[in-house]
Parts: sequence; C-alpha cells; structure tokens
Amino acid sequence: MTSRPVTDERHTPGERREDSFCPILLLFGTSIDELPALTPSSAGLGVASLSCPSLVVLINDGYENLGCFLHRGILYADLKLWLLAICDFETVISLERTVILAYINIGLIHLLYLDNYFEATWHFSEAIRLDPLYIQSYICRAETYQKLHKLKKAVRELSRAIHLQPDGIQLYIIRGQYLLMMKCYDLAKFTIYQVAEMNKGLIELSPIQQALIYSFCENHDKAIQVLDGITLNRPELTMYTLLAKAQMKAKRNKEAVKMFKKALDIFSHSDKGPNAVAASADCLYNLGLCYMEEGNIQMAFDCFTKAVKANPDFAEGFYQRGLCKVKLHKDSSVLDFNRAITLNPKHYQAYLSRVAFYGLKGRYSKAILNCNEAIKIYPQNVRAYIYRGVLKYYNKTYKLAITDLTTSINMDKNSYVAFYNRALCYTKINELRMALIDYGIVLLLDAGETVTLNTFINRGLIYVELEQYSFALEDFKQAALISKTDVSLCQATAMCHHRNKEFEEAVDFFTWALKINPCFLDAYVGRGNSYMEYGHEKATKQAQKDFLKALHINPTYVKARISLGYNLQARGKFQKAWNHFTIATEVDPKCYLAYEGRAVVCLQMGDNFAAIQDINAAIKINTTAEFLTNRGVIHEFMGQQQNAMKDYQAAISLNPTYSLAYFNAGNIYFHHRQFSQASDYFSMALKFDPENECATMNRAIANTILGKYKEAKEDFAYVVESCPFWAAVYFNRAHLYCCLKQYELAEEDLSKALSLKPDDALVYKLRAEVRGKIGLIEEAVADYIQALNLQEYASVI
Repeated sequence: MTSRPVTDERHTPGERREDSFCPILLLFGTSIDELPALTPSSAGLGVASLSCPSLVVLINDGYENLGCFLHRGILYADLKLWLLAICDFETVISLERTVILAYINIGLIHLLYLDNYFEATWHFSEAIRLDPLYIQSYICRAETYQKLHKLKKAVRELSRAIHLQPDGIQLYIIRGQYLLMMKCYDLAKFTIYQVAEMNKGLIELSPIQQALIYSFCENHDKAIQVLDGITLNRPELTMYTLLAKAQMKAKRNKEAVKMFKKALDIFSHSDKGPNAVAASADCLYNLGLCYMEEGNIQMAFDCFTKAVKANPDFAEGFYQRGLCKVKLHKDSSVLDFNRAITLNPKHYQAYLSRVAFYGLKGRYSKAILNCNEAIKIYPQNVRAYIYRGVLKYYNKTYKLAITDLTTSINMDKNSYVAFYNRALCYTKINELRMALIDYGIVLLLDAGETVTLNTFINRGLIYVELEQYSFALEDFKQAALISKTDVSLCQATAMCHHRNKEFEEAVDFFTWALKINPCFLDAYVGRGNSYMEYGHEKATKQAQKDFLKALHINPTYVKARISLGYNLQARGKFQKAWNHFTIATEVDPKCYLAYEGRAVVCLQMGDNFAAIQDINAAIKINTTAEFLTNRGVIHEFMGQQQNAMKDYQAAISLNPTYSLAYFNAGNIYFHHRQFSQASDYFSMALKFDPENECATMNRAIANTILGKYKEAKEDFAYVVESCPFWAAVYFNRAHLYCCLKQYELAEEDLSKALSLKPDDALVYKLRAEVRGKIGLIEEAVADYIQALNLQEYASVI
C-alpha cells in the first residue's frame, strides 16, 4: 500500500475525512518507517517540474497561489531538499493557518529525515488542535513519542486514534507493540486478544497473522500447530523461518535449530535473489541466537559471521557477533560494536557494550563518552545511568557518580545495583550515614546472594569505623552464615566480639576460623589476645601457646612476636619480653609497635634512657597521639614534667579526641596545684572517654579543692556506682564530707574504705579526726593508735 498523492484540496477543521490526503497512512503489515511519504501527484517528476510552480509563485506569492507552494514543497521533498520543502510548507501556513497538510508534512520531515522529534511533535500537535478528528495526526504524534522513548504518551495517542476508528486493527497492533516495549505484558496481551476477537467478526486474518497472534499471546502450541500446517503446504524459506522463530519463543531451541537448518538447506537449493539472501541472513542470525541460548558460543559466532557476510548492512548481526567475541575473550569485539553503530547510529545497546569493553580496559573516560551517547539515544535507560555512575566511581568523581546513580534510582526504585553502588560512593566521600541507608535498602530488595553478602560485609565495616561494634557484629554474623567457609568473616566477627568485651564468644569464632584454616595466623593471634583479657594465669598461658603456634608456622610473623612479648611482660618476664620485641625490630626495622613494646618493658625494668630511645624510634616511624603520650609518661618517670607536658599538648594537637593525653596533662596541672586547669582537662578526658573512672574521681577531688561541692558530689556518686569496691573513692569522698562538715557521712565512707583496705594508716588517721569531731573520743583514740602501729610496721618492713 502507498500513500495517496498530495492535492491542494482543502480540508475543513473538525470534519472527519478518512479518504482525504495524508502523506502517510498506517495500513496492515506496515510501520511508519516503511511507508513512502510526501510523494508528488505524479511519478517521475524531477527538477524540471519545479519550474512551473516556481514561476507562478514568482508572479504572485499571495493566497491565490497557496496550492502552488504546497505542490512545490512536495516536489522539493521528492528531491530530498528537506529545508526548501519546509520553507514552502511554512509559507502555506503563513497564508492559511488552517491547512493541516502543511503541518503534518513539516512534522513528517522532522520525524523521518531530520530526527528533530520535538519540532515534529509541535507540528503534529498543531494539526490536532486544528482538527481533533484527524486520525493520522494522532498516529504520527504517537510514532514521534515512541522515537523519544515516551511510550506512555505514545500509547495514549494510539488510544485516541482507536477511539476515533475502533475497527482499525493496525492501530491495536501498534499499541500492542508499544505496550510490549513498556514491559506491560498483560496489557499488550489484552490488546492482541482484542485483535483476535475482531478477527472472529467482520475482518478475516490470514493463517500467518493468526499464528503470530497466538505466539504473542504465548499460546505457543497453537501457533506452532498453525505454522506447521502452513509449512506442509508451502515448504518455503520464510515459512520454515517463521516456524523456527515460534519454536524459539516457546523455548524449544533444539527444534528451532533443526527448522533453521532446514530453511538454510532450502536456500542453498533455490535462487539467490536479494529477498532470499536477506531471509537467509535473518535465519543465520536467529540460529546464532539459539546457539547462544544453549551456551555454544563458537557455533553462534560462526552463524553471526555468515549472517553479516550475507548481509553486510546487518547491524544487529555485528552486535551479536561482538557479544560472542567478548565471551570468547577476543579483543576485536569492539570492531563489531563500531560497525553496528556505523550501520545504525541509534543502536544504544552497541554503545553500552562498548562501554563495558572500554571499562574493562580501564579507559573510563572513553567509556563514559559512550554512556553519554547511549543516554542521548535512550534517556530512560536505567542501565546506562548505572554504568556511567560506576565508571565515574572508578574515575574517582564520586559526587558525579552519585548524581547518575540517583537518577537511575528515580527511574527504577527497585534497582538494588544502583543503591549498592551509590552506597559505595557515599562511603568514599565519608557520608557513612547515607551509605548505611542505601545498604539497608539493598537488603530489603531482592538482591542476589553475592550482592547481599557484600552488602553485609561493607555495612559491617562502616559500623566498625563508627565504632558501633554490636551492629557490625550482627552484619558479620549474617555474612558468615551465607559464606560459612570464609575465614575473614569469622575473623571479623571475632574481632567485634573482642571489641564488645565478649571474649569467650571471640575465642569461639577464632576457633571456628582455625577449623576452616589451621594455618590462619591472624586467628591464632586474635584468640591469644582474647585469652589475655580473661585476666587469670591459665588463660594467659593458653594465650602464650597460641602465639607460639603462630610463630612455629611463621617465625617472621611480627604480630605474633609482639603479642608474645606483651604476654611475657604481663607475666613479669621482662627480659624474655625484651628479647622478643628486639627480634621483631630485627625482622622489621620499621615496626613501630615493636619499639613501643620494648620501650614499655624498658620502663618497667627501670631503664628510662633506653625507654626514651625506643619510643623516639617509634615516633620517628609513625607519629601518633598514643606514642607521644607514652613518651610523656616516660618523661614523667624521668622527672621531666615540662617535657612531659609538651608531649601531651603535642598529642592533643595531633588528635584532639585522644582522652588519655588530656587525663595525663590534667594530672600534671593537679600536681602543680593548678586545679582549675586540671578540672578542665579532666572534663575533656571524660568528654571523649565517659567511662574513665580515674578522670571522674580526679575531677571530683579538684572540684572539692575549688569549692565546687555539688559537681564533686555528683562525680563521687558516679564513681561509687561504677566502682563500689574501690577504697580510694570512699576516702576522697570523706574529704568532701569533711569540707561540708557532714562528719557522720564522712565517718561512714572511711569505715567502708577500711573494710575494703584494712591496713591503710592514712584512712585510720582521718577517721580518728572525724570521730573526734563528732565526739567519739574513745574510738578516735583507738584509730590514732592503729594508725601509729601501721606506720611503725611499715617503717620496719
């Protein structure tokens, strides 16, 4: 079927004229791209035909010669002079704004030849505004929306056309195609069912059309039955190909392969006309798809190669052959993708395949450029935005990656891949809370096992960084349940138990890791450190065995050597500990932990000079607040409190949240009777370590001296609640009560202190004074005598 010739017949707006001119008519079995458009009123007209209307409009370019402009525009279109044709049609519109044909012809030129879809949409919309009953305007605008990938709007336009022409089967078929593109399978099936029902009425469909409808409605058995009957009567290449395609759709690949081979056999014994060659190329292409489905990539590659040889302009054939080359690890795959894009510049899948190729080669910027092209062609493609976001992640432009991944999420709220990758980007820019939210959403979606496992691991690592070890523990446990043989997950779970001071559970998980891999050294060290926290001799010896096992497997394993050194130090074997720390420094001269450990041992052995040398060596390798604080402690032991204060202040400058540096600096201020500064530093120490009872008690003592009795009383109450068996806290609170002249309470606290530490002469002396204040003279005398006896005994010893 061809479009009717253009005439200068006027068309009244609002009047429905199905027989009037339209430069494109959608008929059975045709698509908008296959139909001729803008044909002149007589065939064979060329440049000479332009002279007559050109002379006429040259003499008179007014309203009377409107038809001449329209006719010349059609002749220009026939000569593919699109811009000149548009000029003439625009002249027609300027002379008479109600001529719908001019709007439609301009729209068709923009749609079919200039790829200017927005201009096309505007002109079709104007035609509809002038005549809302003109069906072809809706059809053209629907096709324009389809080109723009605005499928919902395209379906809406076709629904309006169907409302105007309910018996137009082709309209139903096109709407079914659009619904299929939108993956609205139920609606697409319903539309085709409507066509089938219409077939039972006035309109008769051919057996082939019936088979296609059955196949679309997934009644594959019926479709194959109809086509099988046709092939018995018409054993032709095209019939066997149709039957094979129906079998492909029914997932009967082996039967489809036989049919495609039979079709090719018929082709080999028939005339090699252009139509037959094209059909054979299509047959080879689909045969290749069958082989790919079966996993026979080499056979698929051979079929696609034959297909593109038969039809060198077969873009899809080159694309599929490129995919085969990728699976066969051939570097020339990109050449096929390039060829597919050359033949079909709108082939966005080829651009995305090229994205994957360049991404694997590490050429991220070039891959991003291909993503840009794919997005230009298909702006609603979620996968393209995800690809570009991932590439920008690898390109270390994390914020731009987040923008793309957010766009893909807005398009598809169930895309767990987009949420997962956005979480990775948030982690890189240290937006950890946002990353946790995205990982949580991934776990709520139906992600695969691998993604779920990685999500638990990554979220657990974030919780570790946030020092929320209980949450991290739960994530690592879930990950360990998924991957039960992963020693790293057992190790991570055990470490979280250790950080939560759940040492027995930590030992269990370290033991699990060692059952999986008996040579996993970190597990021996971790289990040994957990045993060390038990706090009794038996566990300490068991820890030593673990450290020795690790060293037996690998004598150069520094972590085990250092841990063994601390184990020996805890058992009072300083010389042996010193030996192991020394061996660690010889194995790894840059091991600052070994120098720190040896410095501690030297300090305990009374060799302050050696201790200061070792801690200086550690600081030279790695300057940390902890090392500076330790050097400050050594300076204090050497009586160099000024140098110690410098180290503490340097540690605070390096890490303003390091609690121990504030605490030690506060103690120096306290000993220098700078109680206000001491109280401030103890407060800072408690800010970053609220569970430091020593800092709380020291601040209480400083506040007592400063006369801040209320604050001191609160601090003492907290320490008593936290450490009810610490005698010193009762003694110091008794001082506070003495200042408040609450001697009964003071006497009660001193008695409690003596019950916990009965041989403290200082406590007896203070209680004697307190009892004297409250009139308990005999008891006071007895306390004085006891204090003197304890002092004499201590001096004798």
